[in-house]
This record gives sequence, C-alpha cells and structure tokens, in this order.
Amino acid sequence: MSDAAVTRYLLDDAAVARAAAGIAAALTAVGCRPGELIAVLAGNHPGFIAARAAATALDLVVAPLNPRLAAAEVEALCAFVRPRALLVDAAHAAQAAGVACPRIELAAAAAGAGAAVEPSARLGATVLFTSGTTGQAKACFRPAAAEAARAAELTATYQLAPDDVHLVACPLAHSAPGILVRAAHAAGARTVILDRFRPAAFLAAVADTAATVFFLVPTQWYRVLELPAAERPRPASVRAAIVAGAPLAPAVKDRILDWLGPDRLYEFYGSSETGTITVIGPDAHRAHPGSVGRPPPGVSVRVLDPDGAPVAPGVAGEVFVRSAAVMAGYLDAAGALAPLDARDGHVSVGDLGQVDADGWLTLVDRKHDTIISGGSNVYPAEVEAALAAHPALAGAVVFGSDDPEWGQVVTALVAPRAAARAPSAADLTTFLRGRLAGYKLPRRWAWCALDALPIGGSGKALRRAARAAYAAGDYLALGSNVRGPARR
Repeated sequence: MSDAAVTRYLLDDAAVARAAAGIAAALTAVGCRPGELIAVLAGNHPGFIAARAAATALDLVVAPLNPRLAAAEVEALCAFVRPRALLVDAAHAAQAAGVACPRIELAAAAAGAGAAVEPSARLGATVLFTSGTTGQAKACFRPAAAEAARAAELTATYQLAPDDVHLVACPLAHSAPGILVRAAHAAGARTVILDRFRPAAFLAAVADTAATVFFLVPTQWYRVLELPAAERPRPASVRAAIVAGAPLAPAVKDRILDWLGPDRLYEFYGSSETGTITVIGPDAHRAHPGSVGRPPPGVSVRVLDPDGAPVAPGVAGEVFVRSAAVMAGYLDAAGALAPLDARDGHVSVGDLGQVDADGWLTLVDRKHDTIISGGSNVYPAEVEAALAAHPALAGAVVFGSDDPEWGQVVTALVAPRAAARAPSAADLTTFLRGRLAGYKLPRRWAWCALDALPIGGSGKALRRAARAAYAAGDYLALGSNVRGPARR
C-alpha cells in the first residue's frame, strides 16, 4: 500500500523464504561458493531481506551498497572488494551497469525456483563500507560471530520480543538498520518496512501499525519535530524509540523528550566497525545532558591520551572499545585483513571523548575534524550543538577553512528554517557569545538551504565536503570577521 508516496511492506516469512530460494539458485548458477563475497544494491523492500537470507543460507559474505551512490561510486567499491556477483533491483540497475561481475536482477531471481530456504535466526558475515567522510570509504569485515554478538546486544538492550512491531524507516543497507531488522526478526517481532522516509507518512505508519520499536538518525528526528503540532501526535504504542548515527544536539534531544516523553527514548553510540559502544536509556537523558551513555554488558571502553595512558575523569582523550561485536578488520585491495590498531584488545575509530567519575561518556568530536586555530583546538561538534539551539536555524555544519594568519579559521555553514529569515553573521555571533569561548566562535559564515546542507545518510556532518564546497565558492556568504579581507 502507498501513503503519501511512501510504500509499506509487511515482512512475511513464507514469502521471503520463497524469494530467497530463487535468489540462492541464481547465485549458485553464477558459481558462488561458500565464503565468497556478493554485493547487494537495492532499496527498502522485502527483496533486500530475501537476498540476505539467500546469502546466509549459502554461507556467502554480504556487502550492502548504499542505494544513493552514483554509478561511479558503485563501480569503485565493487572494483575494490571484487564481489562474485551483484544482486540489484530494477530501480538501481543503471547505477550498476558498469560493474565488472555477474549482475543478477533481484525480482527476476526471487520469482525463480530453487531449493527451500528456511527462515533462520542465523546471521552471516558482512562487509560494511564506512561513510567515507575522510575520503575513500573503508571496507569493514564483520564475521558472523561479530554480527551475532551485535544482534544479541540489541535484543537485550531494547528487550526485543515476539509482541513487538518493528518499523523500519532507515536504509537497510546502513549498519544500524541492517542489524536491527535482523535482531528484531530473530526475536520474533513483526516487521514493517517503509521504502523511504517522509515524516508525516512515518508517523502515520507508527499509528497504523501500532509500532513499538523504531530507529531514526538525528536528521530524521529533526524533520519529525518540524511538523506542525497538529500533525505530530504523540505515538502511544512506542516503547523504544532509538536514535544514533551522528551527534544529537542537546537542544534537539530536549525537544524529542518534550514531545515523546522521558521514558521511551534510547540513544546509542557506536560505529560500523565496533557495534554499540555506549547506550543511554529512558529517564537518564536529562540527568546526564550531552552524554551518550555507558557501555552495555560485555563492552569495555577506555579513554586514552596520545601515549596510550588512561586520562583522568573529565579529561578528553581518544575513545577505545573492546567487545565481541568489533569487526575483524578492514579489507585491503587484495582481500586481506589489515591488522587492527589495538591497545590491550581495545580499538579506536577516531572519536574523542571524556568519561565522568561515574562512567558516563560524552563525545567531544572526531579526531580528524579538530580545528586548530591560532594554536587552540576547536571541536566542530560543540559549535554545531550550540548553533542547534538557535530558533531560526534548521541545521549547521562547522569546519576549518585555511587562513595564512590563523592556520585555520572556524567556519560555519548554516541552514535557516523554512519559515525563517537567514540570520546575519552578527546575529549568530551574538547568540553564541556566552555559550562558547571566544576562540571557538566562527569567524566566517555561509548559508544554504536545508536540503543542500552536507549531511550523510546516517546523519553525520560531511565536513570535508562542506570545506571543499566553501573553498569553491558554492555557498552564499553571510560574512567574515577575520582581520583584513575575507580569505576564501
């Protein structure tokens, strides 16, 4: 059925099993053998689930591809991991036209005959591509044991059970939605998949299906909150509303809590490489503002200085994690695993954070995104969180732009709300004074529409893309207060 251009699919085990049988036969016909890697390029529909089921039954490794990738990006990722076959749906066939491996049309394969594939709670190995915000995406190899550990953690944390209705509104090719749908299915939950996210249609689906569990990235949450109050009824059925994928500004979290209530929101911090690192659950958010929680059982977190020594409570350092859900490593171009940079079994994905005396973790920023301006470190995420509280702004991305005097200058790209006038650079600077130290205030400003704000599919700020576009003059300038002429 369709609702405001959004299609809903109720996942049916018998139908998925029939489709998986045909897909498994098609994969076998092109010579796929246990242990080999296949790629899947498809949107949100049951065919994606059937493709995973078929691959797991054949002991194949699945590499989901982001359906928003351009053809050149699809070709580059496939050239890197060299899949034995590519399963692709009709909507994305053009993006896969140049891939140099057997291409199997998903719907045609699903309609074919094959040996029965029984629904299974078993999870197969996966290769996940990082978002590539620092350049070329990396291929994280997650063996079946790591996937099973991640699913078990999700099941325990959110108490997934057969009486749950899990509503899927994020791309199944992404890390968290992909594993959560498998964990919920293994727990016996009823699953409803939306082919795309539209805030009003999403809330209608929550009400119509009596959804109890769902996951959204911060950008999606923001778009729900922007609906008029009359179009945003509080969902009565929901018991676990989950947010992750990017930093959630405290001001936005407060708005979620005011609307949803304090007893249903979960936020987790994790990555494709590590799985869940910390979780903060209902009724703890306002007691620990800004925190992303504490490690769940079986997860060890350490915050270390550049020499590998633990830092004191409240001091920022690099976040390291150890758990059974951590990946085996990154695949290189030859298909071998690059060794992990581990400290006593703990690995890092480049995040900076600090832990208080009671073990609550607060993230500072990404290590590589730190702006060094005039010898002082500025963390863009902190500035973005402060800007999120401005009533006229819909979003912001902060980055460092080059400057011969300061080395780098804090630069903010802001998106006004649809009904608001773009505030001036002076207005925004005045708003931030008293909220941030003077050296953290942006010295250069630009603006764009919300749809043009460089935010990735998982909700992360694409600061490298913003920096490049700003340098090319692609944004409208709000102003500069760097001494001397503005330097672009």
